[in-house]
Amino acid sequence: MDVRRGYVFAIIAIGIALFFFNLGGRDLWEPDETRYAVIAREMKETGDWILPHLNGEIYPNKPPLLFWLINLSTSLLGVNNEFTNRLPSALAGFVTFLLVFFFGKRLFNMRAGLFSSLVLATCFLFPQLSRWVMLDALFTLFFLLALFYLYLGYEEEGSRRKYYIFAGFFMGLGVLTKGPIEYLLIPIFLIFASLQRGIKKFWNRNLLWGCVLSVIVVLIWWLPAAWMGGKDYVNWILFKQVLGAFIKGGAHFHPEPFYFYFIRFPLEFLPWVVFLPTAVILGLRKECGKRKEFLFLSVWFTFIFLFFTLSKGKKANYLFPLYPAAALMIGGIWDLGLPSKEQKKGFLPGLLLLVSLLLVLLILLLSGIPQKFYPELMDYQLLGLTMLSYLLGGTLLSLFFFVKEKKLAAFMSLMAAFALVQLQICHFLPPRLNPQRSAKVFSAKILERMENGDELKTYRLKNSGLLYYTKMPYMESIQNKDRFVELFNSSKRVFVVIYPEVVDRLRRETGIELVPIEKGKVGHWDYVVVSNH
Repeated sequence: MDVRRGYVFAIIAIGIALFFFNLGGRDLWEPDETRYAVIAREMKETGDWILPHLNGEIYPNKPPLLFWLINLSTSLLGVNNEFTNRLPSALAGFVTFLLVFFFGKRLFNMRAGLFSSLVLATCFLFPQLSRWVMLDALFTLFFLLALFYLYLGYEEEGSRRKYYIFAGFFMGLGVLTKGPIEYLLIPIFLIFASLQRGIKKFWNRNLLWGCVLSVIVVLIWWLPAAWMGGKDYVNWILFKQVLGAFIKGGAHFHPEPFYFYFIRFPLEFLPWVVFLPTAVILGLRKECGKRKEFLFLSVWFTFIFLFFTLSKGKKANYLFPLYPAAALMIGGIWDLGLPSKEQKKGFLPGLLLLVSLLLVLLILLLSGIPQKFYPELMDYQLLGLTMLSYLLGGTLLSLFFFVKEKKLAAFMSLMAAFALVQLQICHFLPPRLNPQRSAKVFSAKILERMENGDELKTYRLKNSGLLYYTKMPYMESIQNKDRFVELFNSSKRVFVVIYPEVVDRLRRETGIELVPIEKGKVGHWDYVVVSNH
């Protein structure tokens, strides 16, 4: 009991540090964070809890569950700020982290669960993206919960219906978070059950009850949303949004080349990705003793990876649902008592590769070569050298302990080094990157110039950061020069945010002397402000 409590206390303490430390320490960044924050705020201000809106227009791209939870957070804590907007995502990441511990305990044992949860929490992307106002941490939580209960129902015949109903409920919540992509877990489990020759254990009436419940959960929102949004809304969210990313691609759906994830995932799952091939190969061997469990995790990982690789639209965060599978495989293989020769054959190359990679990066940074091509790296040189130094130290220490066959010490050395990196990123990078990624300062400069009765508009651009940080309920985006001229000839003072390259063209076409009174850069975009008085 004491050991069990120690494990639980350890993962809770580590999870709180990695998912909540300095959570409100930076501004909301463009474009996703401010967009979702504005949608949630507008939902509360308008009282329309069914159809999400962005700047007065229906926002059909995403279902509403995250926006509901953001409003719950801001209402319970009594303030709308960076922390309260991020809290639902951070909580989802934290609960996912805890759930991986219990899933690993169910698949392997308690120590494997501990290892797996720590792998997830210290890989590069998962804890960082969980601290953003994004859909993916919440979606991954519901995906994992549904898959967890499907697995329990598959394994435990006496409680199968109960577990499948739980799975259906969480499937419904997953759809309300990011859409029907939640149902990918059905083919994942079908493939696994088929390989296990247990298709009837999965595909049966109990599963039907779970699926029916998931549809009911979705229809509670979908029916009034379809009625209020009309045909165009239904067409967009049911066909364009669902199918566009996976079939058509298009600029809106982030088209990327076929090999995109083969590059991005290994980088974003560092350092643990170096052990993933070993985990798959050794885990699927009969002598492993956990071949069925590793088969389940391998099918889960492979299906998600291939599905999104074959899709036209790609973003790094689309792969979030496979991160727990990768973490569980690596945590499981670190814990299993395999023959030392087999472990060394698989793990030593991974550790040596990691040491080599860190050494190369350290030498490059010391040489100044990257800074010549990217001068902005000069501002981060000291931080980079510090992080690489203790990453290299932790990896070398892990290698030493592994050679000495002290597996727990080897794992903890590597985990501790990368946990420190996560905390350092959360503490040191926000103040450096805020001026580049946030609209807060630019918005404050504009507000300083405005008086009661003045209006703020944009010209052929949409910036949700301006909406959030100026706290304006609506900001007109001027779409043609006639409307621009009309506003500039009005008696009311108007401020217009515009791209710098558009100013000269408007000056020539309208004959209005436009003089920028403020300049700013938000993300990748440069803006200027012009006014008629």
